[in-house]
Amino acid sequence: MIDNGAPSNRDGVSSVSGNSAEPSDRHKERLYFEHLGDRFDELMDEYDVERRLELVFSVLLAGVKLGDTEVLEVGCGTGRFSQKIVDSGAKLTVLDVGTNLVTRVTKSCSCEGIVADALFLPFSSESFDMVISSECIEHTADPIRAIQEMSRICRVGGTVCLTSPNRLWYPILIAAQRLGLREFSGTENWIFPRAAERSLRDSGLGALRLNGCHLWPFQVRFSRRLLRILDGYGKWLFPLMINFGVVGRKETREQIGS
Repeated sequence: MIDNGAPSNRDGVSSVSGNSAEPSDRHKERLYFEHLGDRFDELMDEYDVERRLELVFSVLLAGVKLGDTEVLEVGCGTGRFSQKIVDSGAKLTVLDVGTNLVTRVTKSCSCEGIVADALFLPFSSESFDMVISSECIEHTADPIRAIQEMSRICRVGGTVCLTSPNRLWYPILIAAQRLGLREFSGTENWIFPRAAERSLRDSGLGALRLNGCHLWPFQVRFSRRLLRILDGYGKWLFPLMINFGVVGRKETREQIGS
């Protein structure tokens, strides 16, 4: 399944650089996520995580059986989505740029793990039945390429499901960073929902569906009850929402960048 030889550490986690010489920007990103370490969870908001879990598993993947499928999670973080996938009975492989993150998740979820870049997934084409990724592609240098790579390694008849921030809200992100209101300072390349949809379609996926959550910043805590109600209209409001999700079924082997 893995294209190039990937040495494993004592925890059984494989590491692949993608190229013999890792570009400096990807190396810096890897070091940044390693530096976050145990603070990764501190930077996450529980309300946001729970909403994205519901968006992926209860909305986008509603009716999809994960049991007895081979699933790759791209960008596992500390394993909140990973645990949900494992609990469904799927055979899970997690992937992230941070060695410590992958090691932690493989131990807590008893799954396979590999340290690699989402832009250079070290797997043969059509290696997995399903690819799931939440809030990962925006932390890469080229989100569209990341989507193409996820599509490439998905088997015909399989599913690709991802979430990402909506570029519509990018000016707010920049303002928050300049005002010191956002602690995270890694790579931020947000795309529009339709760009993600188009990339999946061009990569051979069909039956595409979009949805979303957070019509305004969830940090406004007193408004979360109303915000949650409006999330129920995500299939119409996603172009305006802070986070969008898209899911599709791979129908052909015609892909860009194969």
